[in-house]
Amino acid sequence: MGDANLHTSIVFENLEGSLEELRNRRFSNVGLLALRALEQMIEACAVKEGLHFHEHPRTAHKNRRSWLKAHHPDLLDSWDQLWGIYGALGYGGLDGERAKQALDILKRCLTELSRREKVAIRGL
Repeated sequence: MGDANLHTSIVFENLEGSLEELRNRRFSNVGLLALRALEQMIEACAVKEGLHFHEHPRTAHKNRRSWLKAHHPDLLDSWDQLWGIYGALGYGGLDGERAKQALDILKRCLTELSRREKVAIRGL
C-alpha cells in the first residue's frame, strides 16, 4: 500500500462513507470513518517521503500525529479535536451535531493537506 493513489482512494471511500453514515444517523461510524480518512490522507502525503506508517500498526497513530506536527503544526489541533469526537461518538454515538463537526474538521484538513501537499482527493 505504498502508493499515494491507493491511499487517496481510501480517503475518498472513507469520506463518502462518513457522509453516508451521517445521512443514516449512524453517528459513531461517522467519527470512525472521518478519523480513518484523515489518517489515510497523512499516509498519502508521507509516502512521498518514503514513509509508510501503516507498516507498523503499533506505532502508526503516533507516527502520523508526529508527521502532522512536524509538517503542518497548525492542523494538529484539528487532529486532536477529531480524535476527541471519535472517542465521544464511540460511546453511544447519539450526537448528530458532533458527527457534523467531525465532518467539518475533516473537510478542512483534507482541503488544506490536498492544497499544501499537492495530493488530489476526489470529492473535495
